[in-house]
Amino acid sequence: MGEIEYRYVGKNVARKGAVERVTGAGIYCVDLVVPGMIYGRVLRSEYAHARILNIDIAEAESIPGVHAVITSKDAPAVTYGRTLNDRWVLAKEKVFFIGDPVAAVAAESDAIAKAALKKIKVSYEPLPPVLDPERAMNQDSVSLHEEIPLPPNLPEGQNVKNVCSYTSVHYGDADKAMAEADMVVEDTYETQMVHPQYLEPRTVLARYDSDGKFTLWINAQTPFAVRSQISRLLQIPANKVRVIVTEIGGGFGGKASGVESSGSLEPICALLALKAKKPVRMALEKSEETIATSVRGPSKIWIQSGVKRDGTIVARKGRVIFDCGGYQGCGGSAGGKAARMLAGWYRLPNVHVDGYTVYTNKQVCGSVRGPGGVQGTFAVESHMDSIAAKLRMDPVDLRLQNMPRAGERLPNGAFLRNVSLRESLLRAAEKIGWGQANLKKNQGIGFASTMWGEGAGPGSGALVKVNEDATAIVLVGKVDYGTAIPFAIPMIVAEELGIPLDDVTVLNVDTDTSPWDFGTVGSRTTVTCGGATRLAAIDARDQLLAIAAKLLGAEIGQLEAKDRQIRIIGSSDKSLPMSAVATAAHFQVGEVIGRGYYNPEVIQAEEREKGVSPVYATHAALVEVDPDTGRVLVKRYVAVHDLGFVIHPDGAEGQIEGGVVEGLGQALCEQILVSDRGETLNPTFVDYLMPTLSMTPKIEPILLEGYRGPGPYGAKGVGEVPCLLTPAAIANAIYNAVGVRIRTLPLTPENVLRSLRNRG
Repeated sequence: MGEIEYRYVGKNVARKGAVERVTGAGIYCVDLVVPGMIYGRVLRSEYAHARILNIDIAEAESIPGVHAVITSKDAPAVTYGRTLNDRWVLAKEKVFFIGDPVAAVAAESDAIAKAALKKIKVSYEPLPPVLDPERAMNQDSVSLHEEIPLPPNLPEGQNVKNVCSYTSVHYGDADKAMAEADMVVEDTYETQMVHPQYLEPRTVLARYDSDGKFTLWINAQTPFAVRSQISRLLQIPANKVRVIVTEIGGGFGGKASGVESSGSLEPICALLALKAKKPVRMALEKSEETIATSVRGPSKIWIQSGVKRDGTIVARKGRVIFDCGGYQGCGGSAGGKAARMLAGWYRLPNVHVDGYTVYTNKQVCGSVRGPGGVQGTFAVESHMDSIAAKLRMDPVDLRLQNMPRAGERLPNGAFLRNVSLRESLLRAAEKIGWGQANLKKNQGIGFASTMWGEGAGPGSGALVKVNEDATAIVLVGKVDYGTAIPFAIPMIVAEELGIPLDDVTVLNVDTDTSPWDFGTVGSRTTVTCGGATRLAAIDARDQLLAIAAKLLGAEIGQLEAKDRQIRIIGSSDKSLPMSAVATAAHFQVGEVIGRGYYNPEVIQAEEREKGVSPVYATHAALVEVDPDTGRVLVKRYVAVHDLGFVIHPDGAEGQIEGGVVEGLGQALCEQILVSDRGETLNPTFVDYLMPTLSMTPKIEPILLEGYRGPGPYGAKGVGEVPCLLTPAAIANAIYNAVGVRIRTLPLTPENVLRSLRNRG
């Protein structure tokens, strides 16, 4: 914890709002009812790829109780997208996946709305679906988005189709180093499409008021992105859009990226409210949720390494083909991240990696927890064990042989100030009993390490308002969906203001009053929002100290705020109740409102020459494989994470445990199955397999501190990293248990059994 003894931060305190969550008292978007509210539904494409010839809505409009039917003709001619504007709110001329929104209805009841959808007649000209991203790149493939040019950074001579984003990682001379290596190891890995599968479906309630203003209640992670996108798509000023966030029943990144991740639900709902002149609420059904919202994009990764006999890796080459689905969505950033991760977290002097994000006629890739990280980590860490096996070298020793050291430079030129990777690996090996465990037949241990950069946008702002009774109201732009908002943020304010934790209230986000924020994404809540909140609390405290100094006849530097008092340090009899100071402020300078803005990327840039301290983690899994059925049972799981400084230990461990379970799904069972015509075959919880209690081992988190990060008190983010390593750790453990290396996810019993039989 360092030399400073804190009252709140670094300790376990009760999560605010926990009782409301457990008892069901929290108000979710689907609970909202406003006067005159009606219900909306979306008509979705039945083809993966088709031209829209005509849409006849007359019969649907004539049904009693129907108040509005809309098509693309009712929306301004504006496209949208996360980084590439390739999508209409409602499909205009073509559809690009089964589930693409084509029309929408608002009616007095949900049943009437569903009946009206069946009366909308859409005439299609079916086109050949493109489902394999590798084939989609070939010149003889069907072109999907003819109007979208190829990426301008593609190398000359690249004769490809349907590529919407390209990433290159190139330094040193990989070809020369590869030719001079003692051994070259080459592998190909494939990861599957999965859905984040939060329990609460996407919901929105939109109201259009007489003054021309829209109010939207949503359950999304990025309310300000929704506001700006609604403003742009409906061609209205931002001050005519108000977005209020309700309680959120899970997200895992799948409720980020504004209207992109919801499949246009918010603008569709707003357009229905505008046409009907009534509030409209829309909630997706589970099958819709799976086919129409953000998924983790599948990938195919080729990776090659040149190695010396002692295990030193001298070169790395790679190629990533990332399937983004019918629109680019988050595919450009996720595919690019996967490509950059092939450069690894080890010492690699020569690298050449190409990353291609490719259109297909499938669901759209979104910013699911750690976009690109699961794919990249699975390939790199499986490949490390593959190298170790070829060299007949201990996989832990191979990793240690290639560890980066403090003082070395990353490919972007930054110095490494702190490198916790070695300690994380050694701690994981010790805890799991590597080299000492008395393993039974068909049992094995596997490791996976990774490095993750906190990012995803600019910094965060915060306001801390001190009431006359010395309680505090906190306004931030980040939402609570399981991250630091209900515990770390009030802890920081209480710590800096010197007031009880129960005296701090954090308000839900309302874009009319909350400070702007990029969104609750990218492992940034504790780091950026926590940093901003700390600065805002310090600003508020300094204002209080300035007023108290006049009242006490002292210098500001002589004062401290503690236990709801402002007093002269070392003199308990010379103090004032903080409430008296806050009340006095009303008559001297006005209400005390502290303001803070924190951008860790700017801070890291300013201190780059002093060195950076990335987030590192290592996981270790002990598995047992049944050779007769192929079933994999994870017996133990150790997760070591460098957190810099742990603000709330229980919260951090909870993030790690939840992330590991999510990673278990990606590793062992989860996958969206798609037919030859592009139809999702398992859209509901009945047939989409997820980890159950019987599949989940005891998870043993180990929290490393001391490697200071960019967040408050030296904290680092933990939200995304835990789910990145699980597939690789389990795949490596399976190899050590039964001697088969499986390079395609998920590691289902069928997949394992097939590999065992093919081994002969």
